Amino acid sequence: MRLSLATKVFIAFAGVTIVFSAVVMFGVERTQSLYGQLRAINQRIVPLGLQLSDVQNDLRSFHVVLNERDPAVLRRSLQLTRLLNALPENLDEELGEAALLADFSELEEVPAAQSEAFASILRDLRALQTRGAEFSKAASAFTTQVLRERPQGSELSASISETQTELSAEARALDNRLTQLRAELRVATDQALTRADDAERSSVYALGALSLAALAVALLVLILIVWTLRPLTTLAQAARRIGEGDYRPLPTPSTRMGQDEVALLTAEFNAMAHSLAERDARLRSQHAALLKSERLATIGRMTSLITHELRNPLSSINLNVEMLAEALQERGIDASDEDIRPLLETVIEEVDRLRDITEEYLTYARLPSPKTQPENLDDIVQGLIDFHHWEWSQHGVEVIVTIDNAPLEVDVDANQIRQALLNLIKNAVEASSPGDAIVVSVTRVEGVARVAIEDQGEGIRPEALERLFEPFFSTKSQGTGLGLPMTQQILEEHGGQLSVESDLGEGTRFCFELPLSSPH
Repeated sequence: MRLSLATKVFIAFAGVTIVFSAVVMFGVERTQSLYGQLRAINQRIVPLGLQLSDVQNDLRSFHVVLNERDPAVLRRSLQLTRLLNALPENLDEELGEAALLADFSELEEVPAAQSEAFASILRDLRALQTRGAEFSKAASAFTTQVLRERPQGSELSASISETQTELSAEARALDNRLTQLRAELRVATDQALTRADDAERSSVYALGALSLAALAVALLVLILIVWTLRPLTTLAQAARRIGEGDYRPLPTPSTRMGQDEVALLTAEFNAMAHSLAERDARLRSQHAALLKSERLATIGRMTSLITHELRNPLSSINLNVEMLAEALQERGIDASDEDIRPLLETVIEEVDRLRDITEEYLTYARLPSPKTQPENLDDIVQGLIDFHHWEWSQHGVEVIVTIDNAPLEVDVDANQIRQALLNLIKNAVEASSPGDAIVVSVTRVEGVARVAIEDQGEGIRPEALERLFEPFFSTKSQGTGLGLPMTQQILEEHGGQLSVESDLGEGTRFCFELPLSSPH
């Protein structure tokens, strides 16, 4: 599956958004839970404590009234008590309100352990409410009886006194029970506050840990995005390198999720760089060939002009030397005299040498385009060596020929190929010492015919090897420096190429290749 770069970035940011949303939702949930617990404490537990405190205070006030033994004071106290707080008639109602506050069954925010504690308080309150109802009924009857009865003297009647004692004992028992309930409520309240504090602390820790985890995820996503986009910087640097002529390809980034836009862009960039490198190489080659062609054309024109200007004077010098020899003889001077003959021969030899040089210049300047036709390269090589074998043997050099059994047919101008091969073998002979051997091998290599000439001479210096095919450059004192350039030009015009390998003290190896003829 291949994911685009935009999809990867979207998935990364969606993941970060989901993680942070989960952290926020967790924080909201824990905050709401903590808020519910605090709301239950504020709206239920605190009012419940106040309600129980009010009930107990009212009950204690009524208990004080019950302890009064003076009938007149008791009568006025009961009237005032009923007028102010309707005690004892409303005791069961106030305990019922307290029971409603203690009912946490419908509150989901209250933890189970806390609900169980308040359920126990609720059961005790309902039991106390039942007792309170009975106490209220008895107290109401007692109040009615006291208010209706007209006591004689300062003593209460026996029945009222007995009822007063019973109600006082019951009020004291109810007060004790309310004290116990308030103590249980304080314990439950402390536990609720402790749980709320623990919940707050754990929420802070959990939110901190989740926030750190979310930041770690965000940092990881950022690193992944930077890692994914990093090849773009490399592409920009490579583009600058291409502007400077450096066409090295970039490594294609690999990803487990397939090839994204960066990888495809890198592949296209490498293809572009390869095309530019090939085009630049072709342009450089064409430019070099053009420069070489212009240089050779200029050299050709110069050599043609020089040759033209030298040939006539050389012919005149040669003719005048011959006329001088005849004039000396006519005057009775022997031209073969030991003092005269060496001078005349030296002049003639130098004239012949200069004529040979001018002929070589002229040949190089007027090298015609090859007229190719199918030829057997084996026959050309073997025929040339057979023809010059005696000449080379006079130098004490043996030329050894090795030719493949299969005939090698090439489309060439036979005369020009003979000239090129002759130049190479002559150079090898001149570089060899008497007793050395020159090996000429003709082989077929990967669709081309290869001819190699190896000598056992002193070799060529590296600095001279670089300039070996430049016109007029020669390592020989009497060389014109045109033999190898002309040979290279002949082979290139035949679609071949010439190369040289040489090590000082180990000889030199010239090798040229020609394309084989296409089968008919």
